[in-house]
Amino acid sequence: MREDTSIEKLAKLKPVFNQDGTVTAGNASPLTDGAAAVLLMSEAKAAELGLQPLAAIKSWSYVSVDPADEVLIGPAISMPRALAKAGLKLADIDYIDIHEAFAAQTLSVLDALASDTWAKERLGQDAAVGQVDIDKLNVHGGSVSLGHPFGATGARMVATMANELAISGKQTALLGICAAGGHGASAVLERVG
Repeated sequence: MREDTSIEKLAKLKPVFNQDGTVTAGNASPLTDGAAAVLLMSEAKAAELGLQPLAAIKSWSYVSVDPADEVLIGPAISMPRALAKAGLKLADIDYIDIHEAFAAQTLSVLDALASDTWAKERLGQDAAVGQVDIDKLNVHGGSVSLGHPFGATGARMVATMANELAISGKQTALLGICAAGGHGASAVLERVG
């Protein structure tokens, strides 16, 4: 975090991967130190231990795409599958948390979810998954602002959303995580209690 950052300074940053590119140090997730823990167990085990769960995993989906495709587009496939498994629509979700490897990657996922063409060609659906309400997206910041601690980002996202559901009293959160090699992992969390 830099207090002196401005849009004007961010606009002057040079592209990282090629001179005509758009990815800069200002719109890519920084690799950061960090740790997170998620205590995952059955409802019966939690009751046996006298623990009150914050959230339950209602559904999940894990996919891979050809890395020759958009290598970080996986959440645009895994998120709709997790929603379908949960019997929910995007409009039913209270919070959406998408890992931002790069700002452009998240924007691509949002565009895909809102696209009828994507839905027909890649998901086998007649209509788009839907437009993500920006006020529900990454309500505590995404990986561009919070950082990307390799190996802990998914746990950080689950812990953040489970706590947000418990604090806010809202019911559901949809997580979308991209990973190198063309992977996408998603889960629908549901508040418990």
